[in-house]
Amino acid sequence: MPPQPSSARPFSGETAIVTGAGRGIGRAIARTFAEAGATVVLASRTPGELDRTAEEIARVGGRAIAHPADVTRKADMEALVRRAIDATGGIDILVNNAGVFVMKTLAELEEAEWDRVLSTNLKSAYLLIHAALPSLRRSARGRILNIASIHATVGEESVVAHCAAKFGLVGLTKALASELREAGITVNAICPGSTESEAPDGAPRLHTAPLVEKLNDEDVAAAALFLASPAAAAITGAVLDVWGGTRVEIRS
Repeated sequence: MPPQPSSARPFSGETAIVTGAGRGIGRAIARTFAEAGATVVLASRTPGELDRTAEEIARVGGRAIAHPADVTRKADMEALVRRAIDATGGIDILVNNAGVFVMKTLAELEEAEWDRVLSTNLKSAYLLIHAALPSLRRSARGRILNIASIHATVGEESVVAHCAAKFGLVGLTKALASELREAGITVNAICPGSTESEAPDGAPRLHTAPLVEKLNDEDVAAAALFLASPAAAAITGAVLDVWGGTRVEIRS
């Protein structure tokens, strides 16, 4: 019998795959899910970064499986899903977080760069969901979380490929939420503003969060944990803006 969840570790017995888990938001989400009791399967193209994330999780008593993979390759995503199922018996949660960022105007953008951004930020979500869907259907409560961006709702110059990919990811989220509603699988998107961590591939984040305080990666991870939790069972097809805000000190 799988371990029963407790109030301290409510995700015990569940398995989450997190792409782009080697750094930034992906690492924070992986660590947060592991601290809540989930077994987390970590994916990215950089083995060293994955190992560091897995070590961080082990230090807090969590379980992580590092699996280097290229999220734009169908065979890699199928192998990732097989690894997760072989190790844990099934998949309950997908977090499509992997992304790249090219800062160029459309006139400057090369076709190969366009393809890379669209493949990494959008096609990768299709590939992983497609591979994992049979297992998610068998889960007691399948969850799909797509980490989009402020650029999924706000157009901005010099990030045209990123905007196109992230707007597309929101469209995928809404359509798939409708498609999987009867299967009991929720599909939601999170649109972070600027965070304190480095952007993918070292690119600067152009658009600062519209509120006063920048986000920490952990702020986004907290939103992901909520959307994957039983408390969010009635939420699907949502696009949650997590753009930062003022932290008010209450004085007595």
